[in-house]
Amino acid sequence: MKKILCYCESNSRTGFGHYNRIKILLKILKIKTAEIYTENHKLAQQFFKEHRIIKGKNILKYLINNHYRYKLLIVDPPYYPNQLKQQEIFSKKFKKIYNIEKKNFKTIWLTDEEKPSPKYCDLLLNDYPLAEKFKYFYKKFNKKIQLVLGIYAFLFSKEVFSKKKKAKKKHVLIAFGGDDPKNLILKFFDFFKTLDFKKIFIVNKRTYRILKKHDKNKNLFVIKKKPMSKFLNYLYESIFYIATPSNIMFEGWAFGIKGNVIPIQKRQLKMGQAFKKLNLVNLLPYYKLLNKKILRDKIKINSFLKPKIFFKKKYASINQIKLLKFYKKIND
Repeated sequence: MKKILCYCESNSRTGFGHYNRIKILLKILKIKTAEIYTENHKLAQQFFKEHRIIKGKNILKYLINNHYRYKLLIVDPPYYPNQLKQQEIFSKKFKKIYNIEKKNFKTIWLTDEEKPSPKYCDLLLNDYPLAEKFKYFYKKFNKKIQLVLGIYAFLFSKEVFSKKKKAKKKHVLIAFGGDDPKNLILKFFDFFKTLDFKKIFIVNKRTYRILKKHDKNKNLFVIKKKPMSKFLNYLYESIFYIATPSNIMFEGWAFGIKGNVIPIQKRQLKMGQAFKKLNLVNLLPYYKLLNKKILRDKIKINSFLKPKIFFKKKYASINQIKLLKFYKKIND
């Protein structure tokens, strides 16, 4: 019986989002057992407990030798800071895999690229909010490609669909994606703690050791990083959030919650600009240009602009149904 292979990475440079996207997609497709190809074997074993982990550093070489074992490839390549050509190079190299003669597999590709590169796959999801304008570019290189583009291409978890739109707002959520690689919580903690709200900080292990003395002190709570379902509960009950421009912007939009976002990568800056254009976030300066005074002057607490687009569950559901139909054809 042919299997399913997922390629994704998670580390301090590329963040945690790739693992999470793959996990949500496997749940949408109701895939109970898959193989996960990744360098981070230890973390993958903890995160993908139901699946088999394959440790490796060269997915292309692995696929050349093992493609016949699979009926579906799910590809979510990592982004690394200051490697602008990385995605384009990987995309072009993957063409060799896509063009294998007499192949028996289909490929789903996940991305949020804000600058399109050729994609050699059967189904592409790009959740960059302005990605619909890339349609003709993608078709130019691959006429048969199926496309799901734009903000509704984001893979929303089941918790988003199960929540009611309105909830009692209890706190401000402060969480910087992955493991807060630039230590923004520590850098700006003296300012954050003065915000006149109940505050919940989601932090990595090192930051927790430093800040745990403040836990439950003066309406302030310091919490270790939580599973996604618990994190979404904190977000759902937030007045607003402070974070990097990452998946939280999509989830906050779905819950009707605005945020202040601080980019730590140029790619995040582009994504933040797209959300700002839709009045969904307050985009703060790039982290290297930010200090406590600028943060105090530019942060928004209750003066957010009215969104230009409101989340509709039915549009997100339609795209998930498309994914299910695509997968069903593979199994027929």
